Amino acid sequence: MLHKLAEDISFYLIINNIIDIEDRDTYIYGLELLISTLLISISILILGILIGNFISAVVFLTVHFLLKSYTGGYHANHYYECYIYSVFTYIVLIIINCITSAIYKPFIGLILLIISILVIFNFAPIENKNNPKTKEEMEKNKRISRTRILILSINGVLGFAIKADLIDIWFMLAITMFSIAYSIVKQIFLERRVPGG
Repeated sequence: MLHKLAEDISFYLIINNIIDIEDRDTYIYGLELLISTLLISISILILGILIGNFISAVVFLTVHFLLKSYTGGYHANHYYECYIYSVFTYIVLIIINCITSAIYKPFIGLILLIISILVIFNFAPIENKNNPKTKEEMEKNKRISRTRILILSINGVLGFAIKADLIDIWFMLAITMFSIAYSIVKQIFLERRVPGG
């Protein structure tokens, strides 16, 4: 369904001389990604509203947009799998945030930030076989992902220290960054298990 919608949109763009037919496959891939990202984002925001935790949904999505687009990580084989994985990850993080005692959140959050920094500095970016990058693009993504993880981590640490009454938000920031680090490690593990991967 997603592929058909992207094909229809690209066909409309070609007919109206907005894009060249030679670029159609690139636009189809980009449109699929855009539509998938919109569906995931809207679903997570709605879920955040329904459970009364809209701010955590915004934090989750912001960290993902700022970081994962440059670090790479786990890539599902199909868009519906990506949708399920993303929404499931958000739900798991909300549960972790709710069941973790506020007393332990600063310590656990700091540990998770350190682990996230180490993983991203050592392994990011992870290349997506569906969207190959040049060596220059990979180097640029490495610089951006390192800069952003440091900025987000500093915000998290300062948030814990300065505005402790927003502990749930700062902890959500930390566990979301950790989920991205986990996604990187998961993708590396999956690639090593596949012959020729």
